Amino acid sequence: MKLPVFSRLINKEALISAVAILLTVMVSCDSAIYDDQGDCTVHYRVGFRFTKNILDADAFGSQVTDINLALYDKAGNLVLQRTEHRTPTIENDYFIEVDVLPGTYDIVAWCDGKSIVKDAVSFEISGQSAGDRIEDSAAKLPLQSVEGRLCSNNDINRFYHGIEYDVEFEDSYGIVDIGPVYLTKDTNHLTISLQNMDGTPLDYKLISIELEGRGNELDWTNNPVGNTSFVYKPWISTPFCSTPVPDTKADGNSDEEIVNGILTEITTSRFMAGKEQMLTVRRTDTNEVIFSIPLLKNLLLIRSHYDKAVSNQDYFDRVDDFKLQFFLEGMTWIKTKILINGWRVLPVQSTIL
Repeated sequence: MKLPVFSRLINKEALISAVAILLTVMVSCDSAIYDDQGDCTVHYRVGFRFTKNILDADAFGSQVTDINLALYDKAGNLVLQRTEHRTPTIENDYFIEVDVLPGTYDIVAWCDGKSIVKDAVSFEISGQSAGDRIEDSAAKLPLQSVEGRLCSNNDINRFYHGIEYDVEFEDSYGIVDIGPVYLTKDTNHLTISLQNMDGTPLDYKLISIELEGRGNELDWTNNPVGNTSFVYKPWISTPFCSTPVPDTKADGNSDEEIVNGILTEITTSRFMAGKEQMLTVRRTDTNEVIFSIPLLKNLLLIRSHYDKAVSNQDYFDRVDDFKLQFFLEGMTWIKTKILINGWRVLPVQSTIL
């Protein structure tokens, strides 16, 4: 039996409406959500932040150049590993795209920031190959053997660690931003100067500066591990002049200067509150100890000047650049005089030398 013309028109209009709705959904998925993919699949991307610094500002864009990213399932098995290099930027809008199934993952990131020193070394990342587990992830500082002793005597590319637990990768579609992963800086830069206040010459070759090491390997939770005994030594030593030679001209003035100071730089791995590291200065000709002090206890003397730090460990993680000035008379340390980052403090001494 033939349908009335009116009924046929209704069916035709309903069909056209259904097709229009379907096309609208498809266009919405393709265009509004993920323009360049042309599908409704999910595209995860992981972001990063570095705000644990003394300014409490995000410095990821300007400081981090290399990223090693790993995802682990809830059984601790490695699911994905990505390594990327980036050029520093002012913006902090960098993401790494990851192709994984929806689920819950733990994220571990090890990152580098390139030093301007040509022969700087990098931490060696391990435990991120097929079959590895999250507890296998580690970072190891390479050491050198100098006169039968293990030491770190190179600048270290700035190093960062980040870990996020139980991160949900939702079963969705389009671009899904994950994180961010918040980083902790694992390297410290020390500038140490010694100056003879009485103006007598100071031969930098007669000075040995060593800082006791505390584990050259960091585990996946960013804690130092291992019992390797080693020392940090300066990767650069520069003599300087600060006192004119007296009475070298008839008028009592002099434009001649003598070398009476030494400026050195040391780069270290992460400082851990409660795990002291001794800083020792010796004469190389006699092996006499000029001074030996607990470094971390002395650095804590100026913590009150950094109100962003909420604990000793937070202070060591936020402040990564320390300038220490020691003043001598001849080759004897004036034990009541030391400047740390410009502040004069009464130093903590382990022994009276």
